[in-house]
Amino acid sequence: MAEILSLVPDTPGARAFNLHHRSFKYYQNFRDIVAYLFSKGNNEADTNYPIVVVVDETEGGTSTATSLHELSFSDKKLVLKYFFIHQNIIIVSPRDLNPDYINNKITQVTNLITNRISRVETWTGTGTNSINDFYSQEEDLELGEVISTMSFLLSNNTNKSSQTTEHIIYLKDLIIADIDFKSLLSNHTPEHLARLCHAVGHWAFPAHELSNDDLVYCVFLMFKYALKQVKKNHSGSLLHIPTSNELLAFVFMVRDTYKNGNPFHNFRHAVDVLQACFHFLIRLDCLPVFKQLKNDPKSDELAFLQTNSIILHISPAHSPNHLNHLQTLGLLVAALGHDVGHPGVTNAFMIKNFAPTSILFNDRSVLESFHSSVFINKILAVNWPSLLTVFTESGESVSGLSLREIIISSILATDMAEHFEYIDRLKNLKSHDFIKHNNRVKLISSLLIKCADISNVTRPLRVSSQWAMVLGREFDEVAMLEKKITSEDHLGDLDTAKDLTYTKVPLSLNEILKSTPNLHKGQIFFINTFAENLFSNIAELLPELKYTCDIIRENKEFWVNRDKA
Repeated sequence: MAEILSLVPDTPGARAFNLHHRSFKYYQNFRDIVAYLFSKGNNEADTNYPIVVVVDETEGGTSTATSLHELSFSDKKLVLKYFFIHQNIIIVSPRDLNPDYINNKITQVTNLITNRISRVETWTGTGTNSINDFYSQEEDLELGEVISTMSFLLSNNTNKSSQTTEHIIYLKDLIIADIDFKSLLSNHTPEHLARLCHAVGHWAFPAHELSNDDLVYCVFLMFKYALKQVKKNHSGSLLHIPTSNELLAFVFMVRDTYKNGNPFHNFRHAVDVLQACFHFLIRLDCLPVFKQLKNDPKSDELAFLQTNSIILHISPAHSPNHLNHLQTLGLLVAALGHDVGHPGVTNAFMIKNFAPTSILFNDRSVLESFHSSVFINKILAVNWPSLLTVFTESGESVSGLSLREIIISSILATDMAEHFEYIDRLKNLKSHDFIKHNNRVKLISSLLIKCADISNVTRPLRVSSQWAMVLGREFDEVAMLEKKITSEDHLGDLDTAKDLTYTKVPLSLNEILKSTPNLHKGQIFFINTFAENLFSNIAELLPELKYTCDIIRENKEFWVNRDKA
């Protein structure tokens, strides 16, 4: 059953063009369809059904079009294909609306995406059939244009010509001109947005108490703050400083490249990692302190719900340490995009099951290479192209260190298979001062994003346990998919006609422990194996981050005592 969005009215008694549908919505303006599709990103689940968009064939023209609605049919189709591929869009014109053909396509797509485990199998290409198999004589290759598999994203976004990219940028600019992205937030009252300033200021960032729309605005606040420093201190840079609406549109489009249905590796995780980097940079004096920052890392993270304050205050005197303001911006951008398109499985799973992406990247940093490629070529190349060409020092021709390099190297550093190699580099960094400047900048950026990526174990216990709980859910899904792939009955007890659903993550620690009584086992293992060593070494190099070690020690003591009980 499909959702139908149409620019053509349904005639009485036509039963929505005789298509298998769950709902029908008629729109008089293409702009309203685009705005509606962007607003669907606040839903914290994957779209598990196809969306049929019936587009009129009004012949506008890209040279004269002044709004989205005046675009030609082919350009409207391109807008839908490029910006909303994640929503399983089937695009038809009234002239080509063949009910039998479209209903068959609806059924094919529905069978692949109704169940969460089946979706992950299809996205990763680890099932018995690939919808991106160019050589297949049996598969309907058009399915690959409806369901955004990892192979599709890689192939189609790395093979765009410069002319195509420029045209998509033109369409993106029309979207930004036509749509007020702040108005798409489900709650954009000044009072509510002011409270989010306080949420950003807490180390115990309450990400699971915020909606996806709230998280969008939190990203906006942090980037707006960092960009003020760039504008003030790098006025000679060729970096384009986006307007507020451009910046919000960018965040919306990044959010749409994440898989909302992933229990852990979703947009919420990306914002959490970004917020951790933001705090690190402030404590390291790479960014000035703002008014709502809570110096106490264990301050009450839920108090912001009752607090009203509007402006992020910039300290007047500030000289950046370690990273300059452009380099700081590069790290924050990398943090936001470091897991785009994450399928909800591990590198080990991808390699073991010969996923096409794993084969392409020769089993080395498979997901991280995928994330950086998609982020650079699908999102930044269209939404912020100057970010990929700007150098990070005033003597640009001498330094040669670009923001693009910082973004890519930072994302690749999040591969946990490289964890102990980075520990060795960190030890060398502590004991040697002769590391070349550019390499030092990239290494510090990489170390900070690594710390941020696993910072959930350094958050106060209530927040930390929430992240542990959702990570456990994602690991359980990987185990289910492994069983589906390897068992002879192919998970005969799994009802693929139904989707996996989860209850909201509990607010209190007691509720979390009651629902997941063995949570301590994984936490103790991860802290002992990975986190404790990394944060203790980083605190020796950057003592401003010692508070993370203190909280890890307290959390570990709690989990060990629980294990003994």
